[in-house]
Amino acid sequence: MLKLQFVDRRQPAFWLVDPRLTIGRDKTNNLVINDEGVSVFHAELQQEDGKLFLRDTGSVNGTFLNGQPVSKRTEIKVGDIIRLHLVELQIIDPTKAPPEPPPQAIKRDMPKPPPLWQVKAMTGVISGRMFPIEGTNVIGRDPHCEIVVGGAHVSRRHAEFSVRAGQLWVKDLGSSNGSWVNGKKHDEVALQNGDEVKFDAMVFKVVGPVETAAHSDFEEEAERTQFRPVVNVPAPKPVPKNPSPAPASGHHAPQHSPAPAPKPAPVSSSVSESASVPSAGDAKNGMGIMVIVVLIIIAMLAVYALT
Repeated sequence: MLKLQFVDRRQPAFWLVDPRLTIGRDKTNNLVINDEGVSVFHAELQQEDGKLFLRDTGSVNGTFLNGQPVSKRTEIKVGDIIRLHLVELQIIDPTKAPPEPPPQAIKRDMPKPPPLWQVKAMTGVISGRMFPIEGTNVIGRDPHCEIVVGGAHVSRRHAEFSVRAGQLWVKDLGSSNGSWVNGKKHDEVALQNGDEVKFDAMVFKVVGPVETAAHSDFEEEAERTQFRPVVNVPAPKPVPKNPSPAPASGHHAPQHSPAPAPKPAPVSSSVSESASVPSAGDAKNGMGIMVIVVLIIIAMLAVYALT
């Protein structure tokens, strides 16, 4: 025995016991679905000779089988998806493993990624409400705008939000009081996460991917930090000291300021002055004295020998 199961599990599965099953919003139907898009008498299932058939009974929003509209009595099988406006039901056989859903059902069951950019109303009766921005969204007092706001000083078509190449922009549409971003008036400007956009007294906060700002900061830092090749600079050549020329007779040589003499290194106080090493001049003087003494002794000996 087959079952009719809600894809979103909003109601318990329904056993297909009777040869005829009516579906709709009216309480007299076998399967009652309280959904505004479902007609009072929307569709019916019929079992004949072991086969199951689906028929639309004059619904307003139509009946679909695996994504295709049902215009006449159509046979259905286990695993097929029946859609009544936005309500989806699947034919299942509890005695068998669940069949693979049709490609259309797989696509619908996949979660839709959240929008990259949104604006959050911060003032007015719509305060706290989030508005996803995909493509172009016009904001103003006109009821045909995607974002309808009140306020006597907001133009009927005041401005528009648009996403271009992944970046959110706001453009003023010639409003009377202009469009302001972070306290500055702009005709058109790119927006970043956290920006405050103001139309008269209506304030919106931009909610977007933070990676955009981080990427921009990284590029700015990369521009500031650049690697440059290291150039070897040769050391400066020493300037030779020119000796002072000897002054010519009768002429005065130009006076040059003598270079300051280098300060001698401090001598340790532990070294005694008496222990200093004698210079070459002191040694020469001592040798001359010894020679004189020796000659005097030789002369005295010679005189003694003669007497």
